[in-house]
Amino acid sequence: MSKLFQNLLATIVLVFSANALSYPMGSMHWNHRSILYFAPEKDQHVNTFIKESLMHDCMLQERDIVVVVMTKDGFNKPSDVFSPEDIVRLEKLYKVSRNEHTAILIGKDGLEKYRWNEQTNWQHITQLVDSMPMRKKEIAYTSNSRCSI
Repeated sequence: MSKLFQNLLATIVLVFSANALSYPMGSMHWNHRSILYFAPEKDQHVNTFIKESLMHDCMLQERDIVVVVMTKDGFNKPSDVFSPEDIVRLEKLYKVSRNEHTAILIGKDGLEKYRWNEQTNWQHITQLVDSMPMRKKEIAYTSNSRCSI
């Protein structure tokens, strides 16, 4: 029994060590794509972005995109994703001015793919994501779009 436990423990350590080496300490790696929307306050542009993201929810889910809104005045949607310290780190990492509206599309590799200001062109975002190599593989393995009418 002791030998079995030692082998199991060695396997667990090896797996977690390999994963740790795959993603350097400073990297932001998620298992989904993200749109991070930074704004100075919860204003008309933020409300429009939230409303439009809800209208495009099926498209976002199908492409594995999580939307996070963060404002300088403390509004966060969803509220439990990032701590205030995480938000400051994201601002620095992506060089975001909190006095402007900035949206950033982040790929599954944690890298910035596209950046824009107040207005979101959802068709462009869809086309951009669908042109990514990883998304093309996802499309090849899935059947018809569940968002199609």
